[in-house]
Amino acid sequence: MTQNKTETDHAAIEKRFQYRSRHGETHEFDTTEDACAKYGFFAGSRVKTPKGPAVVIGVSEGNLWFHVDGDQGASFWDNGKDYDALVFELGMELIDDLGPSIDIANQYKVKRIQYLGKDVSIILQNENGPCPLISIANVLLLQQKISLDSSMSFISLKKLGDLIIKHAKLLYADNQDILPIIEDYDKNVLPSLEKGLIVNIHFNDILGFEKTAPCQIFDYLHIKLVHGWIVDPEKKEVCKLVGSMNYNDLAPKVVNIEQSFPTLSLDDQDNIINFVNCNQLTEEGLSLILKNLEEDELVVFFRNNHFATMTKHDGFLHILVSDVGYEREKSIIWDRIISKDGESTFLSGNFKSRKTDAMVEVRSTLQAFGFKPSEIEEAEDYIINLDKFTSDDLLEEATKYLTSKNYIPQPL
Repeated sequence: MTQNKTETDHAAIEKRFQYRSRHGETHEFDTTEDACAKYGFFAGSRVKTPKGPAVVIGVSEGNLWFHVDGDQGASFWDNGKDYDALVFELGMELIDDLGPSIDIANQYKVKRIQYLGKDVSIILQNENGPCPLISIANVLLLQQKISLDSSMSFISLKKLGDLIIKHAKLLYADNQDILPIIEDYDKNVLPSLEKGLIVNIHFNDILGFEKTAPCQIFDYLHIKLVHGWIVDPEKKEVCKLVGSMNYNDLAPKVVNIEQSFPTLSLDDQDNIINFVNCNQLTEEGLSLILKNLEEDELVVFFRNNHFATMTKHDGFLHILVSDVGYEREKSIIWDRIISKDGESTFLSGNFKSRKTDAMVEVRSTLQAFGFKPSEIEEAEDYIINLDKFTSDDLLEEATKYLTSKNYIPQPL
C-alpha cells in the first residue's frame, strides 16, 4: 500500500526537529537516513571527533552537525562535507552506533551527578516525555540497581526499557510464576509507558492507586508509587464521603455537586470543590508521605499527571530535578518541598544548598592558591551574601576581594 501525500509529509515532519547550536541559535535538523547517508554517520550515533566524543544530531544548512560532549549545543566542521572528509581528513570514527533508524528526538539526555557521595547518572525529562518510565529508571539508577556508562550523554527509550526489564528478570529469575508476567510486560506494557500512564487515585491512602496492569509495574520492581491527594481528616463529613472514593468516582459528581451530595451543607460542598481543585496535593497528603517514607527511601511521586522521583532526606521531601533545562546546573539536583503551595529550594546531589557546595570548592581552591586561613575566612564572609551561586562566579569575586585587600598568596 502506498502512502498518500499527507502521510508522506507527516512522516517527513516527524524526522525533523529543532535543536540549539553551540552559539545558542535554534536550527531545524533533518535526521532521516537519506539526509545523513552521504556523511556515513547517522543521527543518534556516538562518534569520536577532533574535539572529543560527540553525538550526531542531523543535517542542517548542508552540514552534518554534532553535539560535542561539554559544549552548549551543536556545531559542524566547515571541511566535513562528506564521508571522506569526515573520516580521512578529520579522523572521525564511530564509538557507539545507535543505528540509522533511531531518531535523536527520541533520545534522552543523561546527566552525571553526585548522590550521597557517589557518582551516578540520571535521565533528564524532555517536554512531554514519558515521565513514568524516566522516573522508574531514575529510582533504579540512584539505587544503583541499574547503571549507565559514564561516557553516555544520550539514551534511547528502547535501551532504557531494556535495562529496566533486565533488572526485573534478575529479581524474579527463580520465580517461574512471575517471570512470564515480566516477559509480557516487556512486550505489551512497557511500550505503553513510553507514552505515559493513566492512573485512578484513591483519596484515603498515599499508596492508593487502581491496580491496572501498567500500574503494577511499580509493585513488581519494588518501587512505591505515592500521591499526596488526601482528604483532611478534620473535615469529617467530607472525609467520610470522599475518603472512600477514587478520582473516577468523584469527578463526575462534582459537576452537579448539589444533586450529588444534597444532604451536605454548603460549606462541605465548597470543601469538596476546593479539594478537587487543590492541584492534587494537600498538607495532609504531604504529611503522610513524610511520615511513611524511610530516610533516603526513593519512590515515584504522582501529581497533576506527572511522575517524579522523590526521596526523604533530613526530615524533608525532595523531588529529583530531571527537567532537561537544568542539564548544565551541576548544583541543582534536588528540589526540597517546603509546602504544598510551591515553596521549595534547590539543593545539590548531596542535599547541600547550591552556595554551600560552591563555597567548599572555592575554599579548597583558595587554599591551593596559598591564601591564609584568616584571609579565606574574610573572603567567605564577603561572598556569602552575594547573589551568585556557581563556584566559578564565587571564586572570581573572592579573588577580586582578596586582591583589593592586597593579600598575596604564599607558595605552598
